Amino acid sequence: MADKIRFGIIGCGQRGVGAYGKLLTETFSKEAVLCALADSNYKRLEAAVKLLNLQGVAVYRDYRELLQDDSIEAVVVATPDFTHEEIAVDALKAGKQVLCEKPIATTVEGCQKILSAVSPGQVLAVGFVLRYNRVFTTAKRLIEEGVIGTVKQIAATDNRQGADYFRRWHRFREKSGGLFNHKSGHLLDIVNWFAGGTPVRVAALGGVTVFNPGEWQGERCLTCDNRNICPEYYDLTKEPLNSLYLQAESVDGYIRDTCVFTSEKTTIDHGTALIEYDNSVKASYNLALYAPLDTRQVMVFGDKGKLELDEAERIIRIRLRHSDDVMEYKVGAEEGGHGGGDIGLMREFIDCVRKGAAPLADAVTGALSCLVSLAAEESVHNGGFVSLLDMVRQADAEPQLFRLV
Repeated sequence: MADKIRFGIIGCGQRGVGAYGKLLTETFSKEAVLCALADSNYKRLEAAVKLLNLQGVAVYRDYRELLQDDSIEAVVVATPDFTHEEIAVDALKAGKQVLCEKPIATTVEGCQKILSAVSPGQVLAVGFVLRYNRVFTTAKRLIEEGVIGTVKQIAATDNRQGADYFRRWHRFREKSGGLFNHKSGHLLDIVNWFAGGTPVRVAALGGVTVFNPGEWQGERCLTCDNRNICPEYYDLTKEPLNSLYLQAESVDGYIRDTCVFTSEKTTIDHGTALIEYDNSVKASYNLALYAPLDTRQVMVFGDKGKLELDEAERIIRIRLRHSDDVMEYKVGAEEGGHGGGDIGLMREFIDCVRKGAAPLADAVTGALSCLVSLAAEESVHNGGFVSLLDMVRQADAEPQLFRLV
């Protein structure tokens, strides 16, 4: 392996360029070199090269051509969710080390194909950045140290200012697996992690209650008569949105500022899920994509006490049974997106590529979060509890690959 790991990025949207591209060209420039970019939209490719100030980088409109370059050791998959399965599998078969944005897939079958494609010693990391955010890693350490005893219950809430998901492809269940899958996957993975067991069954309720036609409505923000007063106005004329999307829409017709209220949608803007684990832990999860703030809040109940955390405040509180004492941990601010999680994820991925080690957020981790998310979506649409084992078997998938048996 060369002194610097040679990377390619597949997908040049905001995440591919603004997060992974910046990390590779700035934060980790002494350890990695970004050699190639792939995106089906040539104008977006041109914008990415300019925004990242790249010299001599190879660009491809077909990601398969990037994968044919044997000098590229690792690839980042930052394309829309419904493409992750095909691209990740192709990258693994091409012998690349892969960092795939979450969710790992949008179907059980997709998860199975990715799990089956990972060879021994090959790295497949999933973009669960919260596992590298010290608010959550500190909480996990305290749980493992037994401060609150044995975990019995978990209550988690996603407070999201999530209008943006209804402007773009995420709003279609067939493209994202549903917003339980695309957005909730982060915190559902943390719930799985804190629970310390394997999820068994899920039940959920949800729907669309806010992002419906009403006082503000149009076709898109750019031409809307209400753009000066609509609380969800989105300005595509600002950079990097202008270069990555507005100037590129003539190529593929992708409109980035569709009206969140009148847009067609097949997923939810709110939901509540119940999850049962094989170690008897019970969890509840709430998603509100119209919250007035962006933070994740978690309560973990043990037989000796309770842990509470707030992601945005970066505070963890421990309350013990039979005591009025409160222990408070203030977790310092971290550099980079997702409370330091973006940097932590890339740092671990680079280390794993060099050592051939397994990442904290591996393929099975990604698949289990995806199963919980897809089960919640299934329950919203058809009602009742959904067994994860039954769901895997109905897809003709192998339960042992998901560590369900």
